[in-house]
Formats: sequence, C-alpha cells, structure tokens
Amino acid sequence: MQVSNYIRKYANTGSRSVVFIKKDKINSTHKWVEYTLDIVDMSKLLMEVRDLKQKYALMDALDIAQRKKDWHYRQDNFRLQDAMRIFEAAKVISKK
Repeated sequence: MQVSNYIRKYANTGSRSVVFIKKDKINSTHKWVEYTLDIVDMSKLLMEVRDLKQKYALMDALDIAQRKKDWHYRQDNFRLQDAMRIFEAAKVISKK
C-alpha cells in the first residue's frame, strides 16, 4: 500500500462514532496478523519516504498499529501458533 493509505487507515480522529462489539466476536489472531503485516510494510516505507510530514504521520500510524497488535496479543481468543503460520504464509505470498 501507499503511505497515504496507511495514514488514512490509522488516522487518529477525535470525532469517532462509538460502536460496541463484544471481544468474543473479534478474531484476534487474524487482526494480529493484519497489523503485523502493516507494521512490516510501514517500516519498509518509512525508510523510503523523503517527505518529513509523511514520515512523521507514518511514525504515528506505526505507533497506533503496534498498540493494536499488542492489544490483540493479550486477548483470550488469540492463538500465537496459528498467527505465526498465517503470517509466514502471507510473507511468502507477498514476495511472489
């Protein structure tokens, strides 16, 4: 993805609509993989970006993604072994 897409995805907006979802309905394993893949991509992009504003916005997005990844790691329905299998498979697919 492009830098602007990650910045938009992890935008820290003050005016959020409140939606309550039960923790059991969230698949923490898949969300952890999603955020981990985003972190890997954003880390690569951070070295390529030359615009200072985009670089700082990308660093903020990285911080938010890391916090979300950590939150899903602590949930009861998170399975590390499954997450690592999915993550490794996604890395192999993205290289092709």
